Amino acid sequence: MKEQQYPYQASFYETAYDPGLYFEPGGADSLFSPMPSDYRYAQSDIRAFPGGLLFYNASTGFGATARLDAAGNYQYVGVIPGFATGWTHITGTPSGGLLFYNASTGLGATARLDNAGNYHYVGVIPGFATGWTHIVSANQSSLLFYNASTGVGATARLDAAGNYQYVGVIRGFATGWTHIVGTAGGGLLFYNASTGLGATARLDNAGNYQFVSTIPGFGIGWTHIVSANQGSLLFYNASTGVGATALLDAAGNYQYVGGVSGFATGWTHITGTTNGGVLFYNSSTGLGATARLDAAGNYQYVGAIPGFATGWTHIVGM
Repeated sequence: MKEQQYPYQASFYETAYDPGLYFEPGGADSLFSPMPSDYRYAQSDIRAFPGGLLFYNASTGFGATARLDAAGNYQYVGVIPGFATGWTHITGTPSGGLLFYNASTGLGATARLDNAGNYHYVGVIPGFATGWTHIVSANQSSLLFYNASTGVGATARLDAAGNYQYVGVIRGFATGWTHIVGTAGGGLLFYNASTGLGATARLDNAGNYQFVSTIPGFGIGWTHIVSANQGSLLFYNASTGVGATALLDAAGNYQYVGGVSGFATGWTHITGTTNGGVLFYNSSTGLGATARLDAAGNYQYVGAIPGFATGWTHIVGM
């Protein structure tokens, strides 16, 4: 990354006490479905403002929220104490819903981020299957579940109010995908970092899945692939600092854009938002940086952000 000066914004406010923040959900396992098909919440639809960020530490249960605008400007919002520990996956949808999942226990819960970056707990979801290795968002409110060992998949919906609805099981996926990335436009990219194999699909806003095509000839070793804006993708190799960008449209059509040289090595987390912001973070050092990725896949570095806490295990962009 090319260094330049950036005014770090550290203003914040504490969120008001909300009993819903203090949850230790319980539940049971099912065979395949992430959730019983007739189970859903009933709550009004609330649209989230693009650019929300949720930080979580799985060991301590500590959390925080922030905002990252389309120009790559970062603003801290507030701390969230009292999360349950041990969540293995947290997935945010472009519409503002958040899904929490524990792959060992099958426990789940939902929440939402509002347009100011404030966190609101919604409720517990019992009965998830254990062992999902990937849960990704695509389109505005759809989710794809995948088990890399078995090739089993499923889809669901999570709306802006945090209301969850199971859609259906998908059998017959290839095993071994190391990365699955969804875009706000509805595209899905599958990638195997060991073989360089790739494939694309699409997920509509009703949670219906459609395979599109295979993509041979990806480079091997990409450690991070993130979506930003509506259909732009950023590829990164944490060992070499090599990067690249591409486009994936709503129909699942993939287009390579170009290489991006000069990244720092060692970023542990890279998160994109639907307005085009990109956040880089090193969990060992607390170093951070921001950038932007436009709708044409053009990358622009914005600036460094010093002083992050170390140890965040999950950073979710919306």
